[in-house]
Amino acid sequence: MSGAANVAALTDRDDVDERDVEVVRVSAVAQCGSWPIAHVDIVGCEYAELKTEVLKRIRKHRVDYLTRCLQCKDGTCAAKTWSRDQMTARNLCKRLYITPIKVPSRASRTSDSEASLLVRFSYSITHRGRIEDIHLDLLESDLTESQVLNMIESGAGQVRFEPLKVNGQTLSIVGLRDGYTLTGTF
Repeated sequence: MSGAANVAALTDRDDVDERDVEVVRVSAVAQCGSWPIAHVDIVGCEYAELKTEVLKRIRKHRVDYLTRCLQCKDGTCAAKTWSRDQMTARNLCKRLYITPIKVPSRASRTSDSEASLLVRFSYSITHRGRIEDIHLDLLESDLTESQVLNMIESGAGQVRFEPLKVNGQTLSIVGLRDGYTLTGTF
């Protein structure tokens, strides 16, 4: 038997034989975040990185789009919130302001790197283009909060962003959100 209709018909009759059901092994990596962390499933992920030739053009346009993408006050900026129908604008802003210029090829592994992980967190990009102020907002895992924070920080320590310079002042970008959903094999 093959096809979803045949399986559904067999299920409806309550006489499904184990031989009629195909066992499928699924590997899932639903969301990889913006940079590698110390997790075994991260190897299947790709990360955006601004190359030097693109960075030159982006530097020219950052000031033009500043008020469209960020809300700045007192030396810090926060990303604007976008609705689902504004994804093109969101992606442009993300490319201009929060895409790294350097992403590590891989973070070092930990003994906990195979555990399933669903985590959402906030962070900031400093005026030097480094990540700081990582705070977990949501965590679903067998790992402890400190283990997960360690995994995230291990990759974040090697990530670099282009510093945001406006009118001779270097600004930080705060209140950014990211996450990882790494469920391994089941």
